[in-house]
Amino acid sequence: MSIQCDYHLHTPLCKHAAGPMEDYIERGIELGLREIGFSDHNPLPGGRSANVRMNEAEIDYYVERVTDLRFRYRGKIDVMLGLEMDYIEGLEDYLEQQLAKYPWDYVIGSIHFLDKECRESSWPRNYNGDPHKLYARYFDLMRRMVRNGLCDIVAHFDVTKRSGCLPGEREAEDITRTLEEIKAADISMEINTSGYRHPELPVPQPYPALPIAEQALALGIPLTVNSDAHAPDQVGLKLAEVETFLKRSGCRQLARFDRRKRTTYDL
Repeated sequence: MSIQCDYHLHTPLCKHAAGPMEDYIERGIELGLREIGFSDHNPLPGGRSANVRMNEAEIDYYVERVTDLRFRYRGKIDVMLGLEMDYIEGLEDYLEQQLAKYPWDYVIGSIHFLDKECRESSWPRNYNGDPHKLYARYFDLMRRMVRNGLCDIVAHFDVTKRSGCLPGEREAEDITRTLEEIKAADISMEINTSGYRHPELPVPQPYPALPIAEQALALGIPLTVNSDAHAPDQVGLKLAEVETFLKRSGCRQLARFDRRKRTTYDL
């Protein structure tokens, strides 16, 4: 396959992942990928949302494991050290210290919670409130994250649609404004294919939806591709479809990262 960007996987340290890390790498080799990335969820203080992330005592081991795998698989596939950083307003100093301590290749910035206590999900299941207010809060936090400059890649741009409510015309202004801020901050954005396997979505689709990805391309936002695999057989999900879309949309380069320095490679 000609798409050979970083595939950001949640490792088995994450409670939602399955299988040893080697199985993800072997699947990447089987698919002919040039490189594969691990990006478990970062620890948060006070045990916030501890059921889906590493705790502070595990992060050293995580970094050591990925570093060891990078050495063991050298010459076969490049193994990248990433982190999915949940942005929580008010924890910027904590997050900055966490990011500075380790030699990350890339940091994915995500918004999973709308409150500081991590109790209000950005995509509440069976949501029966006002979708416009939900999206407005979500995109406001995303813009704050982008302005803080803590991440290299913006994660699953419209993940709020996992609530079952797809963004509509009322969200168009918020979407455009947020994309413009991502461009102004010179941050990359992912096309995350996990939406093709999420049953909550009314229609299987990536994050962001392809029309939003086209907006991002028109603005010149650098894109990456991410299968967000929680099991080895999810590595590389829908790569052929994404490759076709990108080429048809005139995309000729994707972003890749090394020690948080962004470069590009040709499709």
